Amino acid sequence: MASLNISTAPGAVSEDAGQNSVSAAKLELPSIEQVLSNLSDMPSALPPRHSETLAQDEQEKMFRTLKSAIESAYESSPLDLKSLQGALYEADADASRGQRDTESLQSVHSILGKLWSTNSGLLSQAAEVFANGSRDPSWRVPIGQSGVLKFFLDVVSSREQVETDLLLHSLRLIGNSCADTDENREIVVKDNYTLAIFRHFLNPDLIHVAIPVIYNICMDYEPAHSQMAENRAAYIILRLLIDGIIPDNEALLGFAYDLVELSSEQAQGVENSPEGTILLLMELALNDDILFEYYSSLVNSLSIYLEKERFQNVCIVNGMVGKALSVLRRSFTIDYDASTKEDVQSMAQLRLKINTALAEISASSLFAEHYPLDSELSQTLKSWVVASEDQLQICACVMLGNLARSDEVCQTMVKNMKIHEQLIAVLNSDARGAVLHSALGFLKNLAISGDNRSRLAKAEIVPAVSRLWAFDSVPQVQFSAATIARQVIISSMDNISRLLAPLSEDSESPAHQRTYLSLLLSLFEKTDSPPIKTEIGRTVASICRTVSPKARDGDEEASSLLERLYKLHEGVAHPVGAMITQTQWPVVRSEGWFALALMATNKSGCAAVVECLQNDDVMELLKNTMAGKHSVSEEGGEANETQVQRDRDNAFVLLQELLKNESGVLSMGYRETMEDLVKDTAMQHLTG
Repeated sequence: MASLNISTAPGAVSEDAGQNSVSAAKLELPSIEQVLSNLSDMPSALPPRHSETLAQDEQEKMFRTLKSAIESAYESSPLDLKSLQGALYEADADASRGQRDTESLQSVHSILGKLWSTNSGLLSQAAEVFANGSRDPSWRVPIGQSGVLKFFLDVVSSREQVETDLLLHSLRLIGNSCADTDENREIVVKDNYTLAIFRHFLNPDLIHVAIPVIYNICMDYEPAHSQMAENRAAYIILRLLIDGIIPDNEALLGFAYDLVELSSEQAQGVENSPEGTILLLMELALNDDILFEYYSSLVNSLSIYLEKERFQNVCIVNGMVGKALSVLRRSFTIDYDASTKEDVQSMAQLRLKINTALAEISASSLFAEHYPLDSELSQTLKSWVVASEDQLQICACVMLGNLARSDEVCQTMVKNMKIHEQLIAVLNSDARGAVLHSALGFLKNLAISGDNRSRLAKAEIVPAVSRLWAFDSVPQVQFSAATIARQVIISSMDNISRLLAPLSEDSESPAHQRTYLSLLLSLFEKTDSPPIKTEIGRTVASICRTVSPKARDGDEEASSLLERLYKLHEGVAHPVGAMITQTQWPVVRSEGWFALALMATNKSGCAAVVECLQNDDVMELLKNTMAGKHSVSEEGGEANETQVQRDRDNAFVLLQELLKNESGVLSMGYRETMEDLVKDTAMQHLTG
């Protein structure tokens, strides 16, 4: 980003100054004077004024000498703020003329000191000449090397009464000399002169120059960024903005908002900022007249602050989460150029950043304490679940989903708020993948509570998630939809019967012979995702765990469900095989062996198990498991001894049940292999 040439253009303070001030309430909202007084700066190195006397003719002679030494400087020509950028480009174009002679400036350093110590009025004129000359890039390095820059830095740092004109031109010289000149910026930063310049933000006659000076010092120079942040620039400028102190000038406001964002990007700036910084950011972002570019800077800064636990807690405890929601809502009413790719992408990123910050806030344990389900904020979020704006829906699902962390809260959300009905409506809509994923995530939390599963099922969640099993453009949606199917059937005969219900009640329709589980098994065959395959296997295993024991005990409903499970679902054991062959979760592999053992207790289930064992990988793992070999996960960890023994026991039961119930479905070779495995294991038990 280009730096600026600083002119003499004045700026009026807004007539509304102070009318928009924020009440301190419980927040730490110090005044700018308080902030500056808490920061230590370097004292000016200049001697006291009036410490010497000099006749007027001697002063004028010295001034003529000084002026002669810099006679190549530009003629004085005031510029307004809007022309600063153009002036910079003109100056840069002249840079090829070469550097000025540093020695010619060193000779005037002592003259400047004399003019200061004698309190000469000619010093302001000298400062103006230097300020105008420093617009030429070829003067900048010599001004720094000769000590002239340091002299005028000491002038603006002086605690003595200094004329406004002298301060104005001193600031101009500093800003122009530092434009694209790191050597001079280093001089400024070394002794923390940025703080001295901040103090002049409070002077209505200087603020229009002081802000661009800081801008020039900081642009593309990291040490200045850090120092500005340490000096709490973001908070200082935000206070000036909220109080209407900064003149209503487009260029000046642009510099101010850029500096806020630049300071917020520094860790020191965030750590040192008063608590009220986030309130100022929100208030400004919610201003009816805020321009999109300023809103963008504010939201980028706000999101950085809210990454920190300290400011998350400040936001929650001081009741500001509603304001943060309003900042997100504001993004849908602010004017921006939707025809440009850059603005559209920028807006999308801003909404994502706000949502990420709100998600972090709602994940805090403090959030549930200060924003219970009956709070106004929770009601607002509930209304957003079915909003027309994607990001509002996502926000609502994530924040309310983070509240759903206990059985009591989850049951209240479903039984009293009936939030699940809205979420299922979202699943049945034409919502985008990101919205579906957030709604599914919320529903997964709600489904943890056992009492909620029947209500979710009665609200037709199984048909709702079944349509998402074909949502192959977003695998995360497929995975979450498969997970919910598994969750709702846990230990529930009624919900298992819903999963095994025909897709059509018309007995003449081919869909009558297909079930929702059929659709889930189709996903298993199509997907390349191991987690999805495993999740489908766990669903089948859950069915077996609930239904098989009841069927063995003579439960007619359970027996009927088992018959449907094996009769209507070819390859139903394949997903269980995927549980066994996956290498990430040893406990899931154990679930798989147990499920196959349960399947083998049923004559129809034996056929499914035999088909599963046709898979060479499954068969090899069966042999290794029976031999008691440790299995190593992808992370390099081994299953423990208890896990190995449990798997071996389940595999042994599997083989025993299979040999007892297979009714001729096993080939002679396979049967002999399995009989040998059983004998070997039995012998090991005897000898062990």
